[in-house]
Amino acid sequence: MAAAARFQDLDYLPGSVGDTLRLIRTGASASRSELARVSGLAPSTVSLRVDTLIRLGLIGEVGDEDSRGGRRARRLELVTGTGFVAALDVGASHVSMALADASGAVLAMRQLPAVLDQDAEASIDWLWQTLDGMIRDDGRTSEELLGIAIGFPAPVEYPSGRLVLPSFMPSWHNAVIPAYFAKFTQVPVLVENDANLVALAERSEEHSNRDQLLAVKLGTRIGCGIISAGRLHRGVGGAAGEISHTAVSGVSTISCTCGIPNCLESVASGGAIAARLAQQGYQVGSAADVVALGQSADPRVTNILREAGTHIGEVLSAIVNFMNPRDVVLAGSMSAVAPLVAAIRAQLFQRCLPLVTEHLEVRASRSPGDAAIRGATQLILEEVFAPARVESLARALTGEAAQARA
Repeated sequence: MAAAARFQDLDYLPGSVGDTLRLIRTGASASRSELARVSGLAPSTVSLRVDTLIRLGLIGEVGDEDSRGGRRARRLELVTGTGFVAALDVGASHVSMALADASGAVLAMRQLPAVLDQDAEASIDWLWQTLDGMIRDDGRTSEELLGIAIGFPAPVEYPSGRLVLPSFMPSWHNAVIPAYFAKFTQVPVLVENDANLVALAERSEEHSNRDQLLAVKLGTRIGCGIISAGRLHRGVGGAAGEISHTAVSGVSTISCTCGIPNCLESVASGGAIAARLAQQGYQVGSAADVVALGQSADPRVTNILREAGTHIGEVLSAIVNFMNPRDVVLAGSMSAVAPLVAAIRAQLFQRCLPLVTEHLEVRASRSPGDAAIRGATQLILEEVFAPARVESLARALTGEAAQARA
């Protein structure tokens, strides 16, 4: 399904107005003199770029930087009060929502049970009404909204935002989520697989060098996000990282929309483990119940969790050998289940080459509860402030000024 390219995917010229804002947003340059030094542009050209960004209302000059022997430079900062973005993480049984300012600082957050309907459009109506209510409760208006990013536990076609065979809600197959939001807002609405959002969040950790990593979302289903050379790797259509539909040697306990016999999701996901425990007579109906049981030291539960972790580790080891990442990050509710995680780690270090494991770190997400929300915030801010989008705004501003002079 064809879709317009995202602005963050479009090329831009180094040293352009958009690139200048990128240098300021990322902290690479905090003053006009630093911008000239980093970009190689003449100071007069830098001043023109900065003045344009100030007129657009995107940056401001505040305070003074430390003096280096001459006149103190004014510090350039992003203007955070001109609007906000929304980040949503939609799960099988929950919805998390957050509002963040232009710097990514969280303004408000809410988590509530999912009230999803078999009809995708009706559910998106509910999501929008809930988000709009949250915006108003925080004393803001939807007119200030700059963009929305949403994560789903499902394959997502890129860049259209079409869900493909979502096991959490099979009737949503082929639902183009941004099209439903278009009834309510014209701001950019980006849809992404939730594991990809976790990968973005881990990549963006402060003081990190996570340019090669796998982020594995362990919850009701299993997903994987890939960061390669510092960028999210989606593949041609957005399906990269869909390890959950790999056939394994175990036996399915739940059905899966993929149709592959004994796929990883049907054998070892939180939903599959819950179903297997229920067959054994345990009172369990969700991944959250599995987490609670996993802390009980019940030997039957521990064995089932270890078997599931072994299957997950077997599949991951092939990916790790192939990609040779620096980190394998485990997130989602099931990442807190020690027997499952221990079995995954054991398989990775047993099955992967020594050269691969020499620098490999297998760890839990530093903040697993809100990792997808943080990733969604990063994603939409990269779109809102994409250099190509800012360049388009700058050209429009120049055109308006020329018309005013005519």
